[in-house]
Amino acid sequence: MWGRFASTGFQYGKWRSSMAGLLAALALASGPCQAADAELDRAPLKADRPASVAAPEASSSALAVSRPAESVSWPAGFQFVSSEFPPLIYAKGAGAPGALGELLAELGHELRHDLSPSFYPFARAAALVQRGPAVLMAPLVRSPARESTVKWLAVLYRQRYCLYGSKEAEPRLLHDNQALRQMRVAVLRGALSRERLRSLGFRNIVEEADYPRILRRLDEGTVDLVYAAEPAFMGALQAGGRDARAYVEGPSFDTADVWLVGSPDFSEAQAEQVRAALNRLKADGRYAKFLQKARLKA
Repeated sequence: MWGRFASTGFQYGKWRSSMAGLLAALALASGPCQAADAELDRAPLKADRPASVAAPEASSSALAVSRPAESVSWPAGFQFVSSEFPPLIYAKGAGAPGALGELLAELGHELRHDLSPSFYPFARAAALVQRGPAVLMAPLVRSPARESTVKWLAVLYRQRYCLYGSKEAEPRLLHDNQALRQMRVAVLRGALSRERLRSLGFRNIVEEADYPRILRRLDEGTVDLVYAAEPAFMGALQAGGRDARAYVEGPSFDTADVWLVGSPDFSEAQAEQVRAALNRLKADGRYAKFLQKARLKA
């Protein structure tokens, strides 16, 4: 009996020795895989690159113009407001949204943001962007009085301001004198024209909410002259079906840059992104087409 037990114990020991060898061989074979898995577990996860962000290139200078805009965080649900100045920008009708509306749409495409405006009377739109938050506006003229009230993002074009009147006012418009300053002048409410005319000695100044109302008063004879931006006034004549030859141009007192602006919460990084996008439109010729269509100067 003892002999049988000893023989069985020997076989059992032999079996244990074989199993130990087999396990050691398996551990040796699987060790590198387990080590690699452990390294992957310890490695930090890398976020997937957003589809909208271009992969970095060895040389970025060669792609400075054609490369899409880098991602910059914009306020969630921002609002873009404007006022109707046909044929530059307007909501409805043949040719809408106008040359400026088309330029802003192209700019929005470059920025990957929708720049389709909601239209308000000019003074209301200006108040909205100054109050904010997260509001864009165009067009708006830069001035010392407005300097700190908005974030100046990019210059869109330049425009000239002139006195305009009916053909009957031409003799008086030819002379920039004290008699001219006694005439009744209509201006757009909220624009810089009112304070500018006051600084020049004009006292009989009437404000209206839009150019259709201004032209109606000029036609009725309740005002003598209009002080307006050249593209806005000429566009209002065209939109109202009026013959531009029935009106005359007088002295010009100002030339000003017209801007795309944001409410004060917009950052300089966002302003740089807007300017870079506009530069791409200038580089590929789309901006030049806008100037030609709108009959404007850069």
